[in-house]
Amino acid sequence: MPPSLMPLAALVVMLWILWSDSLRKQRQHPIFYFVRIALYMVMAVVIVHNLVRYPDIFNPWSRFIAIIAALVGVGGAIYFFRRATRRVSGMKNGE
Repeated sequence: MPPSLMPLAALVVMLWILWSDSLRKQRQHPIFYFVRIALYMVMAVVIVHNLVRYPDIFNPWSRFIAIIAALVGVGGAIYFFRRATRRVSGMKNGE
């Protein structure tokens, strides 16, 4: 797999996780959300690191996909952080 395809694979997996979580009716324990936050942030950092450190391996199209994947990583981390904080506050209120 060429290194420029890693952001595409990461984007597909991150979008699949977001989609599957949005369909889930039952709430999960907040620790799962915090693990997902960490995974999304690590993936975004790795993609940005590769963009900065190895710019010559990315053609314009793969650079665009990498930027989109990094934005989805940050956006997904924010999404799961909001869900985790709502879940924690719901647990404190006895829900």
